[in-house]
This record gives sequence, C-alpha cells and structure tokens, in this order.
Amino acid sequence: MTRNWWMKLALLVVVAVGSAIYVAPTALNVNPETTKLFYKKKVNLGLDLQGGVYMVLGVDFKKIYSDVVSRLAENVQDDLKEKNIACSLPQNLETKASDDPTFKVTCTSADAKKAFYALVKESHDTLRFTYDEGLIYELGISKLYRDNVREKTISQSIEVIRNRIDEFGVAEPVIASQGTDRLTVELPGIKDVERAKELIGRTAKLEFKIVNDGMSPDEVAAMVSELEAKNGASYKEGAKFSDYVKQINELAKGKLPTNSEIAFEREEGLTAGMGGRVPYVLHSKVEVTGDDLKDAFIQVDSQTNSPEVALRFNAKGAQSFEQVTGENIGKRLAIVLDGIVHSAPVIQGRIGGGEARVTLGQGDYNQKLNEAKDLSIVLRAGALPAQLEFLEQRVVGPSLGADSIKKGAYAGVMGCLAIFIFMLLYYRMSGLIADFSLVLNVLIVMAVLIALDATLTLPGIAGIALTVGIAVDSNVVIYERIREELALGKDPRVAVNMGFDKAFTTILDANVTNAFAAAVLMNYGTGPVKGFAVTLLIGILATLFTAVFACKMIFEWYLNRFEVKELSI
Repeated sequence: MTRNWWMKLALLVVVAVGSAIYVAPTALNVNPETTKLFYKKKVNLGLDLQGGVYMVLGVDFKKIYSDVVSRLAENVQDDLKEKNIACSLPQNLETKASDDPTFKVTCTSADAKKAFYALVKESHDTLRFTYDEGLIYELGISKLYRDNVREKTISQSIEVIRNRIDEFGVAEPVIASQGTDRLTVELPGIKDVERAKELIGRTAKLEFKIVNDGMSPDEVAAMVSELEAKNGASYKEGAKFSDYVKQINELAKGKLPTNSEIAFEREEGLTAGMGGRVPYVLHSKVEVTGDDLKDAFIQVDSQTNSPEVALRFNAKGAQSFEQVTGENIGKRLAIVLDGIVHSAPVIQGRIGGGEARVTLGQGDYNQKLNEAKDLSIVLRAGALPAQLEFLEQRVVGPSLGADSIKKGAYAGVMGCLAIFIFMLLYYRMSGLIADFSLVLNVLIVMAVLIALDATLTLPGIAGIALTVGIAVDSNVVIYERIREELALGKDPRVAVNMGFDKAFTTILDANVTNAFAAAVLMNYGTGPVKGFAVTLLIGILATLFTAVFACKMIFEWYLNRFEVKELSI
C-alpha cells in the first residue's frame, strides 16, 4: 500500500473513532453524572421527542406604535419650546392604539408652520407628515422607522424570554420569530403551561446599580469559587440560574460589604473556571429603573467613528441619573436585566439633560457594533416592554415523545436493514463495503449533531433516513458505473478507478442540488423544518465523505490485498 493510502486510512480511523466517542453516551443511554466515559454529552432531543411546552406569542404592535408616537411627540414638544417655535400639541396627548397612530401640531402663523416643517426635516427623520391643511400638521411614524421598531421589538422580546428560560431549568430551549409579529417558544421537558405563561409574560425588570469595587474582580471570582467548592453550589446546565445566584448570596453573607450582593454576567469564553460567568459585587440599592428610560438606540461618535449606545430618560429618570452619575464618577454602573448583568460601563462624569452615551470596550468596528446592538436590545427591554399575547399553547406529553422515539427508531432501523440486505444480496462483497459506508454515514451525522449542540427532532430522524437513501443512491451510481467498465473487459482495478472517477461528477451534482434545497429550508424554515434541513445538510456532507472517499479506499485495500480476477458487483 502507498503512503497516500495510509494517510487516508489514518483520517478514516480518526473520523470513525471520534464519531463513536461522541455517539457512545447517547447510544448507551448513560447517566452523564455517573458515567466514566471520556465524553459525556448526549444528543439534545426536541420537543416532539421528549415532551414539553410549545407556545405561540403575538406582539401587540398597535400599543408599541402608540407608545413610540407618544414618545416622539414629547420630543417634538420639547424641541418646540427650546427653539421657541409658536406651534403646540394638544395638552392631553393620547394616541390611540392602531397600526398607524398619529398626532397633530397646530401653529399660530405661516412662519411658525414653516419653521416647524424645517425642524422636523432636520431633527426628526423618524416622523412623516400625514396631513397638511391650514396651520395644522398631522404626523406619524416613517416607514423605515416603523420597520426598525418592529425588528427591535422582536429582538427585545426574544432577549427577555431567553433571559428567563433558566427559571424552567431548560437546557436547550428554542425561541424564534414567526412572521412579522409572532414568536414561538419550545420548552422541552416542561409541562406546566400556566407557570411558563406567568414567567414569560411579565414585564422585563431593568435596573441600574453601582458596582462595589471594594473587592477586585479576582477576589470576587476567588470567593465564589471557594463557596462553590466548600458547599457544592456549582451551577449545572439545566438548573435554575436564579436559584444558584440566591444560594451564592446566602453563602456569602458576612463576607460581602454591607448592603451588597453578587450578580453575574453570563458570557461564553470568559473567566476560566467559572463556566463563562463573570461575578460582580453590586450595591443593593437600585439607582435607576427601566421605567425611567424612554429609549435606547445606536449612534456613531462623529469624532472616533465608533458605535455607541445613546440613552434618553424621562424627567424623573434624568434627575436620578444625573444625581447617581455625579456622586459616582470613576465607578462602574451595572446594567441589570432580570437579575443578570449585561454591561458595566465606567462613569466618566456627571451626566445631565436626560441623555447619556455608553461607549464600548475594545475591538474593531463590527465587534463594537454587535455589542452596541445587544446592549440596546437589553436597555429597550426596560424602556419599551412589549405586550405579549398568548395565541396558542400546547403540552406534548413525555409518553408521546417516547412513542415517537420508539417508532422513529423502529422505522429507521427497519428501513436501513432492508437497504443493507438489498445491497448485500445484489452487489455481494461490494454491497458489504457499501453497508459499512452507510453505518459510518449515520455515525458521522449523529456525532456532528451532538458536537454542534444541535437538537434532534422527529423530522430530523426523517432527515437521517433520507440521508441513508441519498448515500445508497451514490453507491448505486458508482457500482453501476464500475459494472459498465467491467462489461467492457477491463481489469477490476482499472474498472474501480474509472467507475469512481466517472461517477463523481454525477454524485457531486446531485448532492450540491440537495444541499442548496436544504440550505433554503434551513434559512427560511423554523422549528421542525429547520431541524430536518440541518440533519439533511450534515448527511449530504457525510455522504460525499463515505461514498466517495471511504468506499474507494476500502476497494483499493481489497484489490491490493487479494488477487481479484473477478469483482463481485
């Protein structure tokens, strides 16, 4: 055998053994807490396989738009006073909830009306004129800003819901947008619909608290690690995060400064040994709340050309924010959403006027822009609480999930067994090689699903079954091409090489076409459709490896190891 073949063998062994290691905990159904296996993670089962709660939530955009228009009208009113323009809004400004709420502005003269028009065009590009008669203007939200509000509200709602999922002890929730005004939430393993509705539906709790720097970050991390080690209080994925935080604070009593508490920022890849949880010691006093915040949005600093987050407070919030920033210059102000720290910028100076800017940390423009987007979503969760309406909810029982697994596995095994027997009887020794590649194909697909932390659903099982069919089709194309070459009287070794080479273009074309279809389903589909597409796409890539690479390598070994004069195909 050539050196090139041995390198191919090494790659095949690594892939096969690695896949087996990843799949072993699932195949053996081990307990991750007690098993001695090197790799312990099992495949995540979707809602349809393990049971749980499925909900569809609608966002009340009529109220959202009404709140936005009221806020923009207040800004216009403030600018009219500041610019001394003789136009006014109704004293009791109440915008009715509708898809396109508006407000009216009445001017005292044509000059005032002209000045107001110039003001809107210059400083209020989020508004559009909907009515113009005499000295009266009517204004509503511009189409671009309406779309922006819709996108931000959906993102905000997903962030808030995701922030609360830990309360259910769900390790792999599925939260996604559906259409333009709906969200779907899947909570595998949960059966209490009312509790889920109560927790998800309540308004987000946004708080601003001063970080107590009496303890350095390293000291706080060391203290938390010590408390975990001595009391067995480590957080385990799938447990309630709030219970863990409460336990840590109970254990830390007497060790923390007076009127202080521990909170965590949850960031993957940070603080080695803490599982991505960055501990903070915060003063317990809430300085400013989300009720004091009118809006949060991204803007670019004109001097540094760097993205930042701009905040706008109401009258009460502006006063409170000016006081707290003036008294705590040089300290950090933690932004806490539902008990989780999302950012802790340093206060550079007293901030008055009801507006503030949050500058971001290190990184390039795109990194800062993404950080600004995430932070603005968190802040708006307190500034613009979306009204979520529960449109549909249903409970999938664990017995139904178990039955789905049983029947899905039975159908898959029987289908694969039928294919294996057919290939073995029809192609004999060559069919045995094909069967080996099919087993390896399924093994690789399952291993990749587990490695990517993907969720296996019932349509996903269908995707695996379809993958086996695609792989068999590839083997049949190759074998029939080899058979044609043998019929021309060519030597088996030459026939095999030509069969694989000539069939490759056809196989690649078919699999690329299937991959494009799977990519479209994955990009535009949701829930089960996306699960099917992900599994199918992984299976297509595995098929190219097993049918073309692995099978040919085994044929090369077989033809070199034995004196083959007639190939059984």
